[in-house]
Amino acid sequence: MTTAVATRPKMRVFPGSPDQVRQARNFVARVLAGFPAADDALLLASELVTNAIMHTASGAGGTFTITASRYGNRAWIAVRDGGGDKAPVIRPVSRDRESGFGLGLVDKLADRWGYDGDERGRVVWFEVSA
Repeated sequence: MTTAVATRPKMRVFPGSPDQVRQARNFVARVLAGFPAADDALLLASELVTNAIMHTASGAGGTFTITASRYGNRAWIAVRDGGGDKAPVIRPVSRDRESGFGLGLVDKLADRWGYDGDERGRVVWFEVSA
């Protein structure tokens, strides 16, 4: 008989500065220790954190919050930011740009993802399975 590995959701607040991307990855890695698809989850979490810092009020002296949990063969990650005037969008791939593909990765690798919020605050989340 196998038992499902589950973690209660863990949450942590980070300063909205670029040097915190690594710290956020380390936090998610600890929560997802032993999860077979942890590498994908860490990549996607890094993308969402980078977006929060680059495109929302979080990166202008604010903070962002990560919530991470695991149940069986699924991991769920959410990044709450300080909000921004533009909703998250998937940009088409273009050879003319070197960045802007983060949500495209989320869309391709996550089983599900979404967002809610506005200029006062937004949460972007994804779920991956092993």
